[in-house]
Amino acid sequence: MATPDAVRLTYDSIGSFLVEDGTRIVCDPIDEAAEQREFFRRLIENELLGLVLHQRDHLVLHASAVSVDGKAVTFLGPRGAGKSTTAAAFDAAGYSVLEDDVVAIRLDENGPMVVPGVPQLRLESDAATTLGLQGTTTPSEESWYKKQMLPIEEVPETVPLTRCYVLTETDELEVHRLPGSEQLLSLVTQRYVQGLLSESDQPNIHIEQCSRVVEHAGVRVLARPLNHSLLPELVETVVNDIRQGTPEAD
Repeated sequence: MATPDAVRLTYDSIGSFLVEDGTRIVCDPIDEAAEQREFFRRLIENELLGLVLHQRDHLVLHASAVSVDGKAVTFLGPRGAGKSTTAAAFDAAGYSVLEDDVVAIRLDENGPMVVPGVPQLRLESDAATTLGLQGTTTPSEESWYKKQMLPIEEVPETVPLTRCYVLTETDELEVHRLPGSEQLLSLVTQRYVQGLLSESDQPNIHIEQCSRVVEHAGVRVLARPLNHSLLPELVETVVNDIRQGTPEAD
């Protein structure tokens, strides 16, 4: 069930969830066993909060976000594209992480603003090891969730969005500019509600939101080899690209 103000989702053997008015999540579990608590928490953090923010008229994207020089940078891509690993590389380099996996963008008279989310990163073990990250939690053998979690100690403020990058795999590390139509398409296809809320989705509003992001921030392609040893160089490439260019020049 999906309406503009309420969404009900049902998961086999878990239960149902009702997300209403951008303010409330109601759970109806099938089993209240303790081993389900972790699943409930991850589900709320990874999926349901995205619906809450969508109901608050935020543009919600499958992305990660970091803060560079007091401005937000987002990394877009499908599952497995390296969004979390890229954000973790910025964390290791001393930059603030705003959100991992589900990024909410509030659009107001000041332009697009990225709202900080759940203060943690979700990482594959090899990425955490390569980056030398300390303080990650390792899931138990019984846990269904296999990624390591890195808590973020300080949650930053809401900051203006300065650039979006689409992650792709290639042999060389470089940044490509995109035509305006492709910039818009790259955002529209990464909406969190894409294909999820067909009954309540408002395509015209979402396209307008994505257009405003393209106008204010711009979207580029960040092409890089899937080589964790190059992550420090990736961070330097992105930081230099941001400092040398402006969205209006795209």
